[in-house]
Amino acid sequence: MALTFVLGGGGAMGAFQAGALLELVYAGLIPTAMVGCSVGALNAAFLAGDPSPSRARELIGFWRDSQTHAVLSPSPMARMKAFPGLLRSADALLDRRPLQAMLSRCVHAHDLSELAIPLTVTTTCLDCGAAVFHRSGPPGEVLMASCALPGLLPPVRLSDGHDHVDGGVVCGVPLAPALAADADLILVLDAGLDPVTGVAGTCAALPDPRSACGLPVDSDLPYAAPAESAPTRVLDVVLRSFAVARAVANRAAVADGLADPRVRVLPHVADAWAAGLLPRLPTGPRDFAKTDDLIDAGRAAATGWLAAGGLEARPTAQEWRGA
Repeated sequence: MALTFVLGGGGAMGAFQAGALLELVYAGLIPTAMVGCSVGALNAAFLAGDPSPSRARELIGFWRDSQTHAVLSPSPMARMKAFPGLLRSADALLDRRPLQAMLSRCVHAHDLSELAIPLTVTTTCLDCGAAVFHRSGPPGEVLMASCALPGLLPPVRLSDGHDHVDGGVVCGVPLAPALAADADLILVLDAGLDPVTGVAGTCAALPDPRSACGLPVDSDLPYAAPAESAPTRVLDVVLRSFAVARAVANRAAVADGLADPRVRVLPHVADAWAAGLLPRLPTGPRDFAKTDDLIDAGRAAATGWLAAGGLEARPTAQEWRGA
């Protein structure tokens, strides 16, 4: 069976995704292809080189490592050190070198095409404004581009001669290339606090959930995606505005694909919270203080989803469309 994993971006929520991946691999669900964006691309690349339980456990260790947190969410001191460069008309607030070094340690291949499992990494081309799906190229450069959140990290000039940034600008959950491929089953792991693959009535992130993506709803409180503290700086305003625009665009981009009979959407962070599996929600995509909780919740959510027949259950097209 041709099985494709689609891994969306979501900053610190990548830990939740890693927990779910561990349980899928433990269950014998080894993908024959993977598609990822931003942090989802990083998780996919980590596992695509060796899709084994031991490697999946190493991915958990990667997310628990304080060095990972420092790179993906630099301290205020690190940002202050970068600020003089920003004043000199630099193209980003942060230095790309720490992330480059981390990527080189995590992905052991000279080209994406060398990985054991075919991997497609999504970036956004700044010149044409379209999503680009990379199946080859130096992993460090392509992954760096996929994670280059505009304003925080500089664009990456890839071999096509164009500048590329975070794939989440236009394609945060890259379902399209998975649908275009010859896959029998597509498992979607959306790592957003405000997931774009939510479906009315079946996802705790949307009004009146009858279930939390197959899990029983344990909370009477409506889910509201947490937002980081109110923006007090120009960059904060830009990032918050970008997140809102990105969510709207990505939700529209994947809406029709969710009705494809090959697609299964695993529980989101919202569903884990509503099902009582996540005691505390992160305050935003850069909150790594709850990493252990996210990993445990991702594992429990995936296990519960599988036990409830998530692979077999298939709502009607009308239900998927929220009719």
